Amino acid sequence: MTGDGSRGSAAMLWNTMLTWLLLSALALPVAAAPAKAKTKPLASHAARVSSVTLAIRHRVFKQFSDVQTIHLDEEFPVGDTDFSARVIRYVPDFAMDLTTRAVISRSTEPNNPAFEVVVREKDVPQDTTWAFLNMPPHFARKSLLAFKIARIDFIGRDPILADTTHATRAAESEPAKP
Repeated sequence: MTGDGSRGSAAMLWNTMLTWLLLSALALPVAAAPAKAKTKPLASHAARVSSVTLAIRHRVFKQFSDVQTIHLDEEFPVGDTDFSARVIRYVPDFAMDLTTRAVISRSTEPNNPAFEVVVREKDVPQDTTWAFLNMPPHFARKSLLAFKIARIDFIGRDPILADTTHATRAAESEPAKP
């Protein structure tokens, strides 16, 4: 048999599967059709963020650090530089769909909270990055600034603070600089 025979078998199998699916769908009783859900979308159940405190570092100037407490979608200055930033999105339980490369939230609970930050220099967008809780700040290839969540304040819920014990232990284990 040639390759054409295997294509014919695959096509016949595909047609059989489609026919079975259509017949199965037609066999469902009309009364079994689910009523429209009256629940809100998943994201609306997430705790609302009142403010976020971000720790900011610079890639080149290692001594630079800044801490800003801001509200979502609020432009804020970064130190005394020409940079400003804006938190544009909150994801309570950050994950990434590896097939679509889309950022998703696995739940409405702040299990792995993240904030998307847009950085501008003299009002011109320069970078978009993410700030995470209890993860070291990361620099993208072209990023000069990195952000880390220090605290998240919610409306009607206790705040979440970054775990500083790891940072303290790391600082204590570093040798003293002359």
